[in-house]
Amino acid sequence: MNGLRRPRVLIVLAHFDETRNPRGRPDFIPQGMGHVFLAGAFNRERVDVRIYSEFQSGPLIDEAAFCEQDMLVLTGVTAAFDRMRHLTAYVRTKSPGCVVVVGGPAARNLPVSSAECFDYVCDGDVEQMQDVARAVFGESAASEMLLPRLDLVNWGGPVNYVETSRYCNFKCSFCALTGERRHYHTYDLSYIEAQIRGARPNKYILFIDNNFYGNSRDVFLAKLELVRSLWRQGLFLGWIALVTGDFFKDPRNLELVREAGCLGIFSGVESLSEAQLKRYQKKQNLVVPQLDAIRNSLKAGIAFQYGLMFDPSTQTLEAMRAELDFITGERTIPLPAFLSLAIPLLGTPLFHESLADSRFLPSAKLRDMDGFTLMTKPLDGVDDAAVFARQLARLDGHRSRIFYHCLGFYMNYRRSLSSRQMAHLLANSLRLAVPSIIHRRRLEKEAAGEASLTYVTTSQPLGPLYTPAFSVLEKFRRHFSPTMITDASGVLDEKLARDLEARRRTD
Repeated sequence: MNGLRRPRVLIVLAHFDETRNPRGRPDFIPQGMGHVFLAGAFNRERVDVRIYSEFQSGPLIDEAAFCEQDMLVLTGVTAAFDRMRHLTAYVRTKSPGCVVVVGGPAARNLPVSSAECFDYVCDGDVEQMQDVARAVFGESAASEMLLPRLDLVNWGGPVNYVETSRYCNFKCSFCALTGERRHYHTYDLSYIEAQIRGARPNKYILFIDNNFYGNSRDVFLAKLELVRSLWRQGLFLGWIALVTGDFFKDPRNLELVREAGCLGIFSGVESLSEAQLKRYQKKQNLVVPQLDAIRNSLKAGIAFQYGLMFDPSTQTLEAMRAELDFITGERTIPLPAFLSLAIPLLGTPLFHESLADSRFLPSAKLRDMDGFTLMTKPLDGVDDAAVFARQLARLDGHRSRIFYHCLGFYMNYRRSLSSRQMAHLLANSLRLAVPSIIHRRRLEKEAAGEASLTYVTTSQPLGPLYTPAFSVLEKFRRHFSPTMITDASGVLDEKLARDLEARRRTD
């Protein structure tokens, strides 16, 4: 236990912001929760734990934060793998004896590269962190029950985050969970109740499950009864959850969740094209016509949010623009909560398909798997596809259509949705229509001296985070080189090929 003092553990949710925003997104919903759950693996009486989210607070570049640390735990999405390497260089410079632990999809898909950089590579679930705590600090360092450390969270806002299940029972071709090859399962009701009772009072709950509905109606109904009971006790103000398309097959489900305090649902629409949904292997979205599912939810008094995803390697620009025109003109459904390009994440069927078809662009970088950078060869020209990608995040060129859409949507649902629900959906629409000029100017000012973003991985600049924020030991400077998908000729990078082969042998 390192003498008389408690071991010091820093847990970081590593992140590269696709807009190069250096200040984080404290007001964004949802926030990442991986670091909060990982903190729950440690005995709070025996271990001094600090958490930090680069998504919420911006890049961790404070030199003092890396001093006198006994363990650094890193998690994050696939694209954040290089950022984890940066943070490792910082802590190994400032705390030479620090143990570095990494987990998440990138670590699982890059086993050789991870083993070369980190001390512990966790390819299992969050509970594996308890085993690492015992191995490094002794038996008493691990918690008896792994509950998220909500007491360490520093963000405000109206939302608490609770998880009732793990993984997903569907296998969409683009989803990192499909690459995980893990089985969907729900948590015990007692564990769900413990999370809710441990959350801050007088807030809304966002259930961060990948599929709150699940694959067992009996389990769903039991979970719903618990949530209804706790809501009626006044433990929270209402809730939102993510459900898959099959949820809408039974019309009674909307009534059941509304009676249990549900205010809104999120469902991954992804595309209005049946052909594209089949390419994505998103069969659950073919069970009920998607527009009917959206309209029925709104009429039932439940706000509906969704995302749209476009794949220039399998869709023409004409088809993608036509879909955007339809969405912005159809006033019986809300505008999407987010728009992105399809990401061929490591380990997913989409990744292996793109690799087999030689779709990846030359000099493709892992850090560019952010949903706004073109990673694969488009059906149309690269330059034209890059313009589409640049405009996608803010629906540039649709401003007047969005204003008229807001008016029509309000008139359609002003009686079925509450003022708060309506305000939330319309605010999202206006966010797409009126991008913050101040925000853009600030980014331009702070990125002065950096090459302009091209939205094409081949030429997209790495950004300032690839330059050490403070002096690091020479032997760790290699941690600031990018992880490549392809070389300059478009061939699979040799190091990545080595990782893929190692992953294949363990499957």
